[in-house]
Amino acid sequence: MKNYFASLLLLLSAATTLSSCRETSRLPEPAYESIPIIFPEINPQKSYFDLVTSRYSINALATANATRPVFEFVVNPSQGYSEIQTVEVYKSFFRTASSTLGPRVKVIDLTSFPATVSINSQQALEGLFPTTPTTDIPNPIAVLGASPTLQNRIINGNAVVFTFEYVMKDGRRITLTPLSTTVGSIGAPTGPQSLAPMAAYAYFATRP
Repeated sequence: MKNYFASLLLLLSAATTLSSCRETSRLPEPAYESIPIIFPEINPQKSYFDLVTSRYSINALATANATRPVFEFVVNPSQGYSEIQTVEVYKSFFRTASSTLGPRVKVIDLTSFPATVSINSQQALEGLFPTTPTTDIPNPIAVLGASPTLQNRIINGNAVVFTFEYVMKDGRRITLTPLSTTVGSIGAPTGPQSLAPMAAYAYFATRP
C-alpha cells in the first residue's frame, strides 16, 4: 500500500511539472528590435584638424592670414533607417592624457540621409569643456580661447568626438551612448558607440 501511495505521489508530481512546462511554453518570446547602425564615413581629404591653425587665437589667425581646418563626415544609417525621424549629432572633447570624454554638446539634427556634416575647428570647439566640476577643479576652463588674444587649449592627440542618438517616427528615443554620471565626466557619452568607428573622431594633429 505504501508503495502504491508513493507511486501516486510521484505521478501527481510529474503531471504538475509537465503542466507547468506547458504553461511556460505559452509565454511570449522576448521582443527584439534591430536598429540601424551608423558608421560615419569620414572624408579622407578632411579627416583631421591641423593643430597649428586650430590652436591659433582669433587675432593670430588673422595676422597669419590663415583659415580654420575643416572636418567632414557623412551620416548614412544602415538598413531600416526609414523608421528614423531624426539623427541627433553631438560633440565632446577627447583628452589624450586620460583618454576620457568631456560633456557632450548638441551640434545638429539630421532628418534626411545620407547627410554630410562639415564643421571647422573653431565651430567644433565652441562650448566644449574637458571635464565637469570636481573638488580639485570646481570651475573647468573652456577649450576655446576666452578672448581674441588667447589661443585654444588643445594639444596634439586631442580630438572632438561626434556621437549620435535616434528619434524614431513613433516618438521613441533610442539611446546609443548613455551619459556618464561619474564626477568629472557627468554628461559625457559612454559605451561602444562612443568609440570609433561608430563615432567620428576628429583628431588635432600636425600636418604630415
